[in-house]
Amino acid sequence: MLKSTIDRRRFIKRLLSSTASFLSFYPFSKLLNASPATLEPRQRIPNPYVTTDGRPIVVCVSGDNYQRMLQTGLAALGGLDRLVDSNQSVLIKPNCVYPEAYPTTSDVDSVVSTIEAVRAVSSGVINVGDSGGSDNQYIYDYLGIEEAVTGAGANLLLFEDTYNVRRNSWDSEVPDFKVWSDIYDTPVLINLCALKRHYAGYMTCAIKHHVGAVAGPNRQETRGYLHNFNDRSYEFLTTLSEMAGLVNPELTIVDARQVMAINGPLRSHGGEIRDCGKVILGGDIIAVDCYCAQLLSQYDETFDPEWIEPTIERAVRLGLGQDDLEQVEIIELEQTSIDDFTDRALPDRVVLYQNYPNPFNVETTIRFDLPKKDYIRMEIYDSLGRKIATAADGLYQPGVHYIAFNASGLSSGVYYYELISSSGNERKALVLIK
Repeated sequence: MLKSTIDRRRFIKRLLSSTASFLSFYPFSKLLNASPATLEPRQRIPNPYVTTDGRPIVVCVSGDNYQRMLQTGLAALGGLDRLVDSNQSVLIKPNCVYPEAYPTTSDVDSVVSTIEAVRAVSSGVINVGDSGGSDNQYIYDYLGIEEAVTGAGANLLLFEDTYNVRRNSWDSEVPDFKVWSDIYDTPVLINLCALKRHYAGYMTCAIKHHVGAVAGPNRQETRGYLHNFNDRSYEFLTTLSEMAGLVNPELTIVDARQVMAINGPLRSHGGEIRDCGKVILGGDIIAVDCYCAQLLSQYDETFDPEWIEPTIERAVRLGLGQDDLEQVEIIELEQTSIDDFTDRALPDRVVLYQNYPNPFNVETTIRFDLPKKDYIRMEIYDSLGRKIATAADGLYQPGVHYIAFNASGLSSGVYYYELISSSGNERKALVLIK
């Protein structure tokens, strides 16, 4: 699943590049280039950070040392290597949209610690970049981030190229949004953001953070469309979810050791810095946002979590994650508890997990754990016990595995999936709703 997703992105990029080269020699290139190819939203790797019954995991670590808090949080999730392969390339997107220090922007030391965490599990290319309402080279210079990033062995990017991206369900009057190609093409996107009250979007966290992932102020088709709406209007707040749904990050890390309260995101807007002492992590951007909204309300007496409900509700309809925290595994820890997780080894038995999401529409992900190399098959059956598909068939290495199952050719109903290995068979039900 992971390799095919990466290969598909690379193929699209090569195709667009080849098309552009051809058009440069075509007599009517200007006319043809006026309507560039439009892509569907970025495909993300299925969330590996879920429980055995398919519920997303959100970890909140209390402390004062970001590096140790990050290590604790990643260990509690099950390790960054569940998401990032040994030679995987990763893009870390911090908050770097204003010339103002943390918590308006990301703390430079936090960015470096995140780079180091990725480098510990992957020898691939690590990129860092953001784009917002101001010139990013100026912001990078102000923050002194370039030397720190390159010194940690990563590349600091100035985004330049974009793709036109849209959902097929959008009305024709909604323009294509322009997504930075570096973000769209990255195999793994880590969303590193600060927790802050925003005068327009109420809060900046996992979802609001991705306004900067969709091209900046000179790309008028994108920002101009957002600015058609009054701040905090229903249309404005729901468009934030549409933006987040175009880029689909794999992992969100919220550095909330301090939060910008009252009327951020800038101190010049009247924002007040409050000590919070938390770092929040999760692979489900909605669950992280909902948790952070509750957290922010504890440190900002003027913030009401209900304000973000239009954003959250639209994000749920887009399939971006889980908004019911009763259905989320929330792990709250102190940074000193990392030893509870550092001794985790390979799975000690074969485990078949509940598919996620469930019920699902068209595509779902099935996880299974293997303690040793084994030949496995995963069969799909209908409610009458008839085999209708084989989702996996081959020799698998020990560790954690994810299988994507596409049910586009099936009708709504209850189906069953069975994992067959040398240790025996395990079966669970899944529900398809179209």
